[in-house]
Amino acid sequence: MNEVLRRLISYWLWALSMLSSSFVNARAFFVSIDLIQTMTKIRLPFIHFLFSLTVLIGATWAIPACAQEAQAADLTLIAAQPKENSTEALSVDFMNRHIFTIRSGAFGFTQDERAIGIRNRIKMAMDKGGDDRISIRPTPEGGRFVELNGLAVFQIRPSDLDPLTGESVDETIKNAAENLKTAVRDAREQSNTRVMLKGIGLFVLASLFFYSICRLIYWGERRIRDHLLSWMAGYEAKLAVAIRPQQAINVLIFLVRLAKWALVMMAGYEYATFSLRRFPYSRPWGEKLHSYLMDTIQGLLSAIVGALPGLLVVFLIVLLTRFTSNMLKTFFARIESGEVTVPWMAQETAKPTRKLTQALLWLFAFAMAYPYFPGSNTEAFRGLSVLVGIMLSIGGSGVVGQAASGLIMIYSHVLREGEYVKIGEIEGLVTLVGIFSTKIRTSSGEEVNVPNSLIGSSTTVNSSRLADGKGLVVHTTVTIGYNTPWRQVHAMLMRAAESTSGLRSDPKPFVSQTALSDFYVEYRLCAQVERPEIRRITLTTLHSNIQDVFNEFGVQIMSPHYENDPLEKVWVPKEQWFEAPAEESVDGKLV
Repeated sequence: MNEVLRRLISYWLWALSMLSSSFVNARAFFVSIDLIQTMTKIRLPFIHFLFSLTVLIGATWAIPACAQEAQAADLTLIAAQPKENSTEALSVDFMNRHIFTIRSGAFGFTQDERAIGIRNRIKMAMDKGGDDRISIRPTPEGGRFVELNGLAVFQIRPSDLDPLTGESVDETIKNAAENLKTAVRDAREQSNTRVMLKGIGLFVLASLFFYSICRLIYWGERRIRDHLLSWMAGYEAKLAVAIRPQQAINVLIFLVRLAKWALVMMAGYEYATFSLRRFPYSRPWGEKLHSYLMDTIQGLLSAIVGALPGLLVVFLIVLLTRFTSNMLKTFFARIESGEVTVPWMAQETAKPTRKLTQALLWLFAFAMAYPYFPGSNTEAFRGLSVLVGIMLSIGGSGVVGQAASGLIMIYSHVLREGEYVKIGEIEGLVTLVGIFSTKIRTSSGEEVNVPNSLIGSSTTVNSSRLADGKGLVVHTTVTIGYNTPWRQVHAMLMRAAESTSGLRSDPKPFVSQTALSDFYVEYRLCAQVERPEIRRITLTTLHSNIQDVFNEFGVQIMSPHYENDPLEKVWVPKEQWFEAPAEESVDGKLV
């Protein structure tokens, strides 16, 4: 016998046996504890089980008698107390069953005294003998008398009716008569040895069946667990790619154990319900357990059936929204790929527009489907909606600002993916333009996430927007003294550009003189890089080639500064205007 199952059943029966013994006397209570603890220590599960079962069966006859004696003693104490006009409802019970509710006194008797008298008269009518026929006759004040075997046992007055439910005297008296009939039948069966022995036999069979079911559940758990372990061992190498096999095994074993205990609890619930209904005095408890289970199942089924029309509407809304979403997604995808061109939307704004329309569409669908969700009209659902709204209103201000900045930046075409930009001190290639932030990959291989609100408040330099094609404009500056011919400097810079790989030949690089300073001339070489991602390497190669060319022709890249006027003039004679590598054409212009 499984150790856990043995202890579960034995402790459950031990608790029932202790409860039963406590109604008999205190000595039996302590004796039972000592005996059960002794049997538990010497590990005699079967004797332990039979002993607990015997104590429970013996208590079956003792519980009603002890309970009735206790009730009689309590009612005697109540009757001995000073009489007060009580308006509280008092339930009249017999054989552990509710007969009816007293809500007023009668003929100078309080509600407690009426209850005592009703129980005594029911016992007297049963002792009188007969076929236990119940009859009803009216009273002059509009109430009804209920008679058992020709003896009036209680009266239901108009003041005993519940004003909240609006029940009538006839309905109340009918229910009370049915309850009394059932209670009298139970009392007769309680004293019938054959009925009690039959109940004990069925209880024993139910106990054995419950024990077998538990053993079967435990056996099934072991088989399923062993099968899962063997299956996991065979696929451990394949599953290790996506998940951790040991964690998966632990989760599966937990689910199997959870299912096991759920089945054991369901079987125990049914076992308790069936066992309590076998004996007359405990039958109301079993009926309450059974009715509670049935009412719960019926309530669940009714809720499911009632929610089906609303769920059908939600399903249709989701289906229609999904169809519309797929159509819009296909349309914007064609614009994004360039397959379709529309005048009111640029290609780079198709992707964010698609995401925005998808979000708005599903939000609209949720708002339409919200009233049809099960429980949407409950206070809990409304409270949750208010809580979510407060959270969004308090914590969503920054998010809304970021999203607004992103949308403005996207639809005003400030940045595009693949462009080389400089934002503040951040310079690099734009890899992603999102609603909340923009990702930039710098020339050092770092990815910088820039909030869109910062982009909107900073100066942005775009080096790719005005470049022809998909190139990138680069430039570098050198300062050379006035004693070097400008034609020679132009030619040397052009030669350095032509020998640099990565620079585009079309459009052709060019040199411009950006400033005539006090001591030197500032020359700027402008060109276009074929691919933005090689800008750093290309610019480094260009600088190296400029140094090599200037060194080759003996021109120093230095900016002279004078504190006094030089002894000789700083100028270039005409015969030196076309120093190598500059060449003069036929019309006298630089080649």
